Amino acid sequence: MSTSRFRGRVFGGFRALAEPRVRPRAVTALAFALLLASAPAPTNAQEVPAEVADALALAAGGDLDGAIAAIETFCAAGDAPDAAFAALGALHVEAGNAERALDVLRPLIDREPVDAGVLYNAGRAAEALGRPEEAANRYRQSLAIQPRSPALRSLGMILGRHGYTAEAYAFLQPWTNANPNDLDARVAAAAGAIALERAPEAEALLEGLPGDDPGVKMLRAQLLLQQADPWGAINELQAVAEDPPPTIEGGVRRTLARAYLVVGEAEGALEQLEPLDVAGPEDAVLLASAWFQAGRMDEAIKALAPYAEPLLTSPPPEAPPPVARDIVLEYGRYLHSSGDAARAVPFLRLATELDAGKPDAYQALGQALAASGEREEAREVLERFQELSRDASDEVASVNQRRSDIADPTGREVRQALELAAAGEVDAALDILAREAQLASTDPRPVYAASSILLDAGRNEEALAAADRALAVAPGRADGFYQRGAVLMALERLAESEEMFRQALQAQPTHTATLSDYAVLLMSGDRNGEAAELLERLLELRPGDAAARGHLDRLRAVRGSDGGRHEELPPAALGRELMRTRDFRAAEAPLDRAVLLDPTDASLRVDLASALWENNKPAEADLHAREAVALEPSSAAAHRMLGGLLLWRGEHLQAAESLERAAALAEPDAALLVDLARAWDGVDSAGTADERTRLGKAEDAYRRAIVAAPDHSEAIYGLARVLQRLGREDEAAVLMERYTELYGEDQRATREQGLTAAEGPPDGD
Repeated sequence: MSTSRFRGRVFGGFRALAEPRVRPRAVTALAFALLLASAPAPTNAQEVPAEVADALALAAGGDLDGAIAAIETFCAAGDAPDAAFAALGALHVEAGNAERALDVLRPLIDREPVDAGVLYNAGRAAEALGRPEEAANRYRQSLAIQPRSPALRSLGMILGRHGYTAEAYAFLQPWTNANPNDLDARVAAAAGAIALERAPEAEALLEGLPGDDPGVKMLRAQLLLQQADPWGAINELQAVAEDPPPTIEGGVRRTLARAYLVVGEAEGALEQLEPLDVAGPEDAVLLASAWFQAGRMDEAIKALAPYAEPLLTSPPPEAPPPVARDIVLEYGRYLHSSGDAARAVPFLRLATELDAGKPDAYQALGQALAASGEREEAREVLERFQELSRDASDEVASVNQRRSDIADPTGREVRQALELAAAGEVDAALDILAREAQLASTDPRPVYAASSILLDAGRNEEALAAADRALAVAPGRADGFYQRGAVLMALERLAESEEMFRQALQAQPTHTATLSDYAVLLMSGDRNGEAAELLERLLELRPGDAAARGHLDRLRAVRGSDGGRHEELPPAALGRELMRTRDFRAAEAPLDRAVLLDPTDASLRVDLASALWENNKPAEADLHAREAVALEPSSAAAHRMLGGLLLWRGEHLQAAESLERAAALAEPDAALLVDLARAWDGVDSAGTADERTRLGKAEDAYRRAIVAAPDHSEAIYGLARVLQRLGREDEAAVLMERYTELYGEDQRATREQGLTAAEGPPDGD
């Protein structure tokens, strides 16, 4: 049984700690009222009257009733400033008179500008009256005016008490940093850090808290589980579990059960879960896992059935909680293990739909399909599993990555954001980085990454703003200067870019990214001597850098062996040479310059479009490809470039027309013909009279590709699928067998190459 789905889950964390045994120094509404009284009232700029100051002094001395009576009298006399009413509302909150507090504060809330303390105390009153949503809104409004006020604590605590443990951490973290003696808040913040898998921060928050407090011990155990120490978690909680406090019994037992499952002690897990009233899907997954690990399949299936069965007819929302996937995946596995593979298939299929990026569901589905006799679909699904899975040789790297993730949660979040961006989910990646920049406000890496992602997405002005924020977070760092220089280079503000690169090298002369990009900038400006010096420095640091070696060799070739200066490569020649060596990033600038010098050259437009496409700038590539077609309608390369871009965008009919034109203008290779076939195959004509015509065109293109390259596996596979849609199953089966043979050969070759690479020396990079 996989235990990864339990990673980071906080059992009974924040809500179970709502009544902690560890008490901090009180943080009260009165304290904020005193803060307000020390400054002019914001609404009328009057000084706080002596009557109000005297009343607040009474309250500070413990005479709340006397303080309230004094300010009530003062306010009733007329002409009292807003500060008096604000203080009166705060005192009523402190005295537990929530309704009266709101009556006093409500008129002040409607004033412009509203005071942060008034909003804070209105939130306190709403919370006391059992209106948490209203209270949270008031706290947020208060923080918008005064970001470091006690509203941070109140908002974090109310979010945590209502189950938003991870969200609460964003507010509790800055509060506990400034108020380390607030032990209740530290406990709550630690629960949030654990929920977010921020182990180092959770460890720091728990440091110094009473080691014998059961709630603290529970959080320590959960932290130990995240740090891959299940036996440490068991030792932490065994004594507590003998007689746990009622408020945290569920959290203690669930945490301990989870630890027992990780070490393979199913009976221990069941012993902890037995006293609980198991309720809800997460409990069901935990209990079913224990039954399954104990070998009691019927009980495991019975535990999940009430939650799994309805999901087939009542699917979860568009963004379902992770537990929905856990339920259908485990339920499907258990059904398959019990001998009912056919019944398992729909649940496992749903698991792949709920999270298409995880390989384990594809493996389970493929195995169940094979056991059900659906071998063709099983093969396709298992291929997908292989695509998503790491090679066995990567196992050590995976373990090391997990350890790194535990020690460096910010690095983990940045890496995940970059992976999302690489998959095209730019906005989701930027959301992760924005949250991380808030949680790790002194770490510039999230802002560096955001700038890089925005730059790759062509959002250059936003990328520049992010680079500026990074320099503000960490002034004087080479990474910050480099990132800003890279963005300015993309914006063609070359003089400013060069200045940034110079500052980066002053801060860190060995900054390899700067050496590389600065050299490209100099080459694009025909300053090849200076570029060569940078490339030589780069190769001293990274002898295996093939791109730098290629740049330097070309520069030396054009300068001559005697060191005399010969004619430099023009931008078009330099760009094409860089394209030939697949240095697309470096090629973009000289090709762009060449197009500016000769905007009517269609071939230059095609080359620039190709570089832009490789550099993940499809919109710009599309513009130049269309311009190339307009300039030279008889250019096969222009139609080929445009057709490929249209195919990538899913505009299949237009892609097919453009690719047909390319194939008619010049002898097509197998790659072009496969793209042409894919375009015709992708045209949405299902159920129409045109469907067989377009499938016939796809068949013809695939067959021509196979003639050009008999072992082209993609062409063979594509032709087999088209023939299946045309009802020619026998021909399709023969082709699919051939594809399976080729796929097996490719896999063997890949494994052999991997072994050879593993046995060879390191590349020195």
